Parts: sequence; C-alpha cells; structure tokens
Amino acid sequence: MDYERILQCILDIGEEMLVCGAEVSRVEDSIFRMCKGYGCERINVFIITNNMQVTFESPDGKIITQIRTVLRYNPNFAMLDKLNDLSRKTASTSPSYFKLSKAFDKIVTTSYQPRFFRYIGSILVCGGFCMFFGGDFIDAITASIGACIIVFTERYLNTREDNEFVYYYIVSLITALATSILVRFGIGHNIDKIMIGEIMLVIPGIAMTNAIRDLLMGDTGSGILRFINSVIIAGIIAAGFATALLIFKS
Repeated sequence: MDYERILQCILDIGEEMLVCGAEVSRVEDSIFRMCKGYGCERINVFIITNNMQVTFESPDGKIITQIRTVLRYNPNFAMLDKLNDLSRKTASTSPSYFKLSKAFDKIVTTSYQPRFFRYIGSILVCGGFCMFFGGDFIDAITASIGACIIVFTERYLNTREDNEFVYYYIVSLITALATSILVRFGIGHNIDKIMIGEIMLVIPGIAMTNAIRDLLMGDTGSGILRFINSVIIAGIIAAGFATALLIFKS
C-alpha cells in the first residue's frame, strides 16, 4: 500500500474539514484515527489555523511526514458532516487510496444547496438585523440589496483573492459604497442601521466561536491565533465600511 498517497488523501480530508469550519481538536482526532486505522504507529498530528503537520511510522517501517498550508476558509456544515462520516468510515475500514480519493472527490464536488438559498438566507439575515437594531422597512430593503452585493462579491473573490484581509476589506468597502449611494438616492433612511445589518453577515462569528472552543479544549496556540485573526478581520471589515463613510462625507 502506498502510505504517502494515503497520507496525502487524509490531509485533503483534514484540510477540507478545517475550511468547512471544524475546530482544530476535531480535525486532529480525525486524522489520528484515520492513520491508526491503516496500522500506522508513532502518529503525531499538529494543526494550527493555517498549517497542518502529520508524521507517522507506516506498517512497513517508513517514517512519513507531510505538511499542508491551509489558505481558505468557507464554512459549510453540510459538507463537514459528510467529511466526518468519511473519516469514521476510513478509520474503521481502511479503504485503498483509489476508493478513499474517489469518496473524497464526490463529497467536495457535490452541490449541497441551490445558489439562490445563499441569497435568500443573506437577505433574511441583513434585513432582519437591520430592523432588530431600529431600522424601518425601507432600511431593511436596502440592507437586503447590500446582502445580495455581499454574496455576489464573495463568490467573485473566492477564486481570485487568497489574502483574507484584502478579501474582507474589498467586500465590506464595495458593500458600504453601494449602500451609501442607495441612501443618497433616497433608498434607505438610517445608514447606520443598514450597515449594522450588513456587517452581521460578514463578521467572523464561527471563527470566533471555534477560537473559544479551541481554548477550552486545551489547544491554546490555535485558539489564540484564531481569536486574534478573527479580531483583525472584524477590524478590517469595520475599516472597509468606515472608508466608504469617509469618502461620502468628504
């Protein structure tokens, strides 16, 4: 059995789990169990927010190490559930590389929901929070338009921008500029309430929650890094909206 290929596929599964929003401890445990399922010994798994390192001794006595850099983050709990099932099945059945790779490819290429569901959900989030924080119905409509702009911009930038700080700044800036223009033309009354609703859609709530969970699980380094990263992203988002406000005030 080609254990280097097997480890590569196991890291693919772990990477996608991280990207989908899994906490570090879950990914480490899943990778450890999968390697153990193939009869490997002296397994060492180290994961932080954007780096994965795995070393083990294969049954034929070879020491194998692989390192993976994780540059994406795209929460998808439906896919995460399928990847969890695959990791458990792999740990118990030890499939060949071909079968494992084929099962993994099927999961990551499956469309888990129609595209318009994302737009509908985003509209409900932005419009709902806008009204919750004191906006009127027209403000909610404007926030809903902003939600559509956010989703469209994110889909466009997903494959074009790897730096998440630049990514979030562009998304927030474009959304804030569009919102300011709409309010200038009378579509919306309270720009602050509208922008609060829009910010709620892009704020890294899942990453922040996972950071606290990592800290509570004892993954101190990962938790601190993820928490700091979330705070910086929140600041970048605020900077994008603030830049638009400064442009229209000048």
